[in-house]
Amino acid sequence: MMSAELTCKLHERFSDGAFSRMPSGSGREMGRRSTKNRGCPLPQHLKIGLLAAAILMALCMRSDAQETLSAAAIEDRIIGHAFHGRKGILSVSLQYGTDGTVTMRSPLGTGTGRWTISGARLCVKLETGPRKADECLTFATEPDGSYRASNGMRLIPVE
Repeated sequence: MMSAELTCKLHERFSDGAFSRMPSGSGREMGRRSTKNRGCPLPQHLKIGLLAAAILMALCMRSDAQETLSAAAIEDRIIGHAFHGRKGILSVSLQYGTDGTVTMRSPLGTGTGRWTISGARLCVKLETGPRKADECLTFATEPDGSYRASNGMRLIPVE
């Protein structure tokens, strides 16, 4: 019976196909059995690499599942509606008026501004309030019916 350490060493030594060049009866059967890597722990760097690859694949799958809103969808789903916005610890109420105005209310104060649509982006310019802004945003739908803005804010429709 071979120890796990010896099996791992044999696997490392002969995993490049070295047994295929050896004459018959010289341990080929043992080599085939040991190349299955039974009982050999994965090196730490390989574990980390596999975990990173799995996380990246999961992130890619999630972003593919989200629908980026077109200009028409922004006008239909965002404009004329009120939202509760969250980004980190920031919490705001947003209203995108059909007249091109935007109103933002937060614990720090109220801000107002204007919006326009450029391509598939909603461009917002907050001119008053605690945080002035001039940015163009894209929106993606979330599975729960909320929207994720490209600046990281999550917009939850207010009923």
